[in-house]
Amino acid sequence: MIFNNNPEKRAEKLQQKALENQRNHIYKEMVAKEKLHKKEKKIAPKDSYISLQHINKIYDNKVQAVFDFNLEIKQHEFIVFVGPSGCGKSTTLRMIAGLEGITAGDLYIDGVYANDLEPKNRDIAMVFQSYALYPHMTVFGNMAFGLKIRKTPTQQFDKNGEPLKAINKGLIRDLKQEEKKLVSYLNECKEKNYEQEKITSIEKDIEECREKIEYLSKTPVDVYKNKHVPKETIKQRVLEASEILQINEFLDRKPKALSGGQCQRVALGRAIVRNAKVFLMDEPLSNLDAKLRVQMRSEIIQLHNKLKATTIYVTHDQTEAMTMASRIVVMKKGYIQQIGTPSEIYNHPANVFVATFIGSPAMNLIEGVMKNNEITFKDGTKITVPDDFVVEREKFFKVEKENCIKEREELLANFYERNKILEAISNLEKEEKSEKTDAQIAKLKEDLDIVLKGNKRLVYLEKAINEYNECEKTGEYPLLFGIRPEDIYEVSHIEDSSCLSQEFEQKVVVAELLGHEYFIHTNFCDEKIVAKLSAKHIINVDETVKLVFDLNRAHLFDKVSTKLIK
Repeated sequence: MIFNNNPEKRAEKLQQKALENQRNHIYKEMVAKEKLHKKEKKIAPKDSYISLQHINKIYDNKVQAVFDFNLEIKQHEFIVFVGPSGCGKSTTLRMIAGLEGITAGDLYIDGVYANDLEPKNRDIAMVFQSYALYPHMTVFGNMAFGLKIRKTPTQQFDKNGEPLKAINKGLIRDLKQEEKKLVSYLNECKEKNYEQEKITSIEKDIEECREKIEYLSKTPVDVYKNKHVPKETIKQRVLEASEILQINEFLDRKPKALSGGQCQRVALGRAIVRNAKVFLMDEPLSNLDAKLRVQMRSEIIQLHNKLKATTIYVTHDQTEAMTMASRIVVMKKGYIQQIGTPSEIYNHPANVFVATFIGSPAMNLIEGVMKNNEITFKDGTKITVPDDFVVEREKFFKVEKENCIKEREELLANFYERNKILEAISNLEKEEKSEKTDAQIAKLKEDLDIVLKGNKRLVYLEKAINEYNECEKTGEYPLLFGIRPEDIYEVSHIEDSSCLSQEFEQKVVVAELLGHEYFIHTNFCDEKIVAKLSAKHIINVDETVKLVFDLNRAHLFDKVSTKLIK
């Protein structure tokens, strides 16, 4: 039902319908492409232990949780997914674990295509936020349970101790299935007139597959049989893990007799005894108090270094991310914002979100307008920045404008609801002109305007392009000047004066003493900022301090896109 008597409700209803139709269209397109892509030969990248290639997740309600996630993880790395609640980090972790299906994209674990592998066959160990211990089992029982129910491939020998050999019928069956998929894919490519290079590549893959089948059909290989892990081995692994985690004295206790930190160690121990290829940890420390979190954080790092494991760790705590990770993946609303080492993320944030999410206190952001190499803030205060800031600014705005124009064109070309309305208008315009067709066309154009205005991304792109054009005309660029609290110095305590701003006299609003340093809150150019100053002398509220900015450590962000300029 469309509310003709209430324009606002009608517009809202139309926009919701357009959004729903667009989501359904995206889902169908993605599923159709993935169905075709599944038939391609899967080749794992050589340099990665875990590879996530163009991973997308769309739920049954057609809401997309993860967008085009790409990440290559090397063996023994400690990767941390960090971001606010609902950003898709746990969903991505669950897709790696096999607890969530992948809508589109490829997942490889240790060279094996893992999209369709059952969780039990992925050789991963997972540590949950809630510990997930069995209350009726002892610590030993909890740690040993996974091994007791698990079967591992064990080589078989004959009575004389010689390895048993046989034709590997299972692998031959799998290769025949792979051949069948490739032949089906080849036929579809020929029907759709794909380029000859693509067709030749598929034909080569089919030939290789057939050669392997022929070889395996004639060549016996060692026989392996899945068997339970021996009790002696289970006991040994549990004792070794309990020794590492210092919980061997609690092996006979049940979870209700343990503290939160001890329960978390048991959960870690259960993962360790698996000797898994990959450790997945989903906010394992969030239920602990602050002091215990710090202690467990260092213990997990030591454990990772000792086991040489490949670990993926999910958290919303930026301190955990900075102190634990070899690389950090910052996420927001299902999109990767930045991937890098803690140092790279901290010193070169990709955008305002990363700059303010990583670091405590957060980076100060001050609105200003840049003309030539001078930034003017809201109250008229000016700062002169080095010439390399100007070069980076010119380069950034040129590229960003081109990217926005390109994205707008792609968005309009794939805007399902817009294109459907345009097609209806075109068909009506071909009919004989009448009052009825004129009214229908006018109505459709009104609907088109509502649909276009309801697409937030399109509205943003139009606004961005217009603002970038205006900047080119005036030579004035609205931006955000970013400076971290530790890069604001007190004039009397300057050690390096290589590239500093002029002095600013600031009145102290709040002075937070943290032992060896102060967090000084003050108002600068109508903006609240925080400076991290030495506590070598007492600083009182309402006192005036002279501050300078270290311009070598400053950042410039585009006010429109919020991306880093310099």
